[in-house]
Amino acid sequence: MKNKKRYEMIFLDWKGTLSGSLFWSQLADPGHERHGWHKNITDFVFIDNKSLANRWMKGEFGEEYVAELISGKFGYPKDLVLEDLAESCRSMELVSDEILELVGRIRSKGIECVIATDNMDTFMKHTKPAMGLEDHFDDFLVSFERKVLKFDVGYDSIPFFDDYLSSKKLSRKDVLLIDDRIDKSGTYDRLGFEIFQISDARDLVEKLKELAY
Repeated sequence: MKNKKRYEMIFLDWKGTLSGSLFWSQLADPGHERHGWHKNITDFVFIDNKSLANRWMKGEFGEEYVAELISGKFGYPKDLVLEDLAESCRSMELVSDEILELVGRIRSKGIECVIATDNMDTFMKHTKPAMGLEDHFDDFLVSFERKVLKFDVGYDSIPFFDDYLSSKKLSRKDVLLIDDRIDKSGTYDRLGFEIFQISDARDLVEKLKELAY
């Protein structure tokens, strides 16, 4: 990143950017006693019912409802489905051990670092406290709470971010989003909201280093 623009705030995506960890990931281990559940659950939630995950991320329902659907479909005990989900969320990992130090360096320059994620109720309920993320990031914007996804945009609006920026007295030109995805509509670019798209962990670390030093 040759651009040495001064940002007031940096937003960092979670899944595919800061972390590659997945729901119910421990069940993928052939040695797990409920290994046979893994494909059924993940296919049901993320493949067979394509709108289910998006509606969950937009806060239309929470983990309890999804667990009920899974239990009704496969006969798995709801409590076990929920506990396995919570365990996977509590066990999530960052893509690099360098990230927290780099984020700390960026924050020491007076730049706020905020996680901005299309995510479920599980993120704030399980992942954030288990990983101690509140000690390393200034704030958290989660689609489940905001009821809209990052790239659900209007012609001249970015609902996921706009009211938050207003509350911080910031403009779109003051901030940066680091994400593995981009806004294909072109709205972010047209409205002056910069996105750095990263391709892998190494790419993320390099971009954070350029911002930190």
